[in-house]
Amino acid sequence: MGRHIFLSMMTFAVVLMTLVTGQVHADEGPEGQIAAAVVSGGILTAPRASYADADPDPTSAPQPEGGQPLPSLDEALDAGKDAQVGPAVEPEPLWIEKIIQGWGGEVRLGSDLSTGTVERSRVRGGFNINKSYDGHTTALRTDYAYAETNNVQSENRMVNGLSQDWGTGATKFSGIFFRATGELDEFRAYDYRLSLAGGGRYQLVKDEKTDALMRLGFSATREFGSMRNDWVPEGALFLSVSKVINSKQKLSANVDYYPEIERFERYRVSAKANWDLKIDEETGLNLRIGVENRYDTRIEDANNRNDLDLHAELVWQF
Repeated sequence: MGRHIFLSMMTFAVVLMTLVTGQVHADEGPEGQIAAAVVSGGILTAPRASYADADPDPTSAPQPEGGQPLPSLDEALDAGKDAQVGPAVEPEPLWIEKIIQGWGGEVRLGSDLSTGTVERSRVRGGFNINKSYDGHTTALRTDYAYAETNNVQSENRMVNGLSQDWGTGATKFSGIFFRATGELDEFRAYDYRLSLAGGGRYQLVKDEKTDALMRLGFSATREFGSMRNDWVPEGALFLSVSKVINSKQKLSANVDYYPEIERFERYRVSAKANWDLKIDEETGLNLRIGVENRYDTRIEDANNRNDLDLHAELVWQF
């Protein structure tokens, strides 16, 4: 009988624990059900569907809001390295790079040939570079011409120029300038002529298509290797005009006038006019047709005072 009583008590205990486990099922969710399973020795009566709210794969990574997957371990490590290194910093340019940065200009080359009673061949060319910065402009220019007539040298001339403009604002009186010009001409009475000029700038017109600028000041000129080897004080008037006709054509002209301050009837003047036609915009190749006239009243022989030059050149702009 005692054995029957013990079995009855064990059966009652199992039934009681099963009822308790079912109650935890309903009230505590998946965590409570797992705890109940432990308590009841692993006996759960709830169906598998009651685990719908639990993670179906306990080994899978949690998903962030928005449905985007979390980064992998390698991606996280790479991101950590990038955060430690920081953004890439460009190296400081070398001093030579700072000097040449921002320069533009052109290279010119032309030639002509005439035959008949007089055989004449001529080549001319040059280059100029310029740079604008903070309202200022620096420009360097070289022109060279060489010719032979009947196989005898008839022209050998080089002109070098340096000009510096300092801008002082957006007014009509837009700054000051300095210009140095050196001329080597084998067929003149001097070996080398140097002119130094400075003064103020006056902007006549400045818009998208037209640029007219006047420079007015004083100059000093000296001819080396001539009868007059002292510095001659002069006035200086420089006028330059450029006009853009369309996307392929441009007109430009400039006049340089140097009158002697002590004797205004003695002067020299140089005038140029050019027409540029753009041939290839991608390479910067242009055709330039122009005229240049130089006149100097200080030359004793009146027949040699004037030089007229017509030219056609190919110009590469960069």
